[in-house]
Amino acid sequence: MEFVFFIALGCSIAAFALSLIACARIGKFVKATADTDWETLANLTGDIAALKRTAQTLNNRLNGMNKAVVPQDQIIQQMLEHQNVEQIRRGG
Repeated sequence: MEFVFFIALGCSIAAFALSLIACARIGKFVKATADTDWETLANLTGDIAALKRTAQTLNNRLNGMNKAVVPQDQIIQQMLEHQNVEQIRRGG
């Protein structure tokens, strides 16, 4: 019966130690974020939203769901340049 007492005592000491570690981490977090104001928080939120949109766009492109939009004039210009290069290579 004595071992139950020591097991309970050990668990209590472990719980107390873990609560001290948690309090130290919370204190560290509070100190790190003490000078954060609402403007900084809003800027961080906007930056995160922009990164999220960029990641989603890239992911969609990789999955083939959203093709990159290339203007038709640009495609025609590239085809003409390619034809000019081919003519120069052929000597014409």
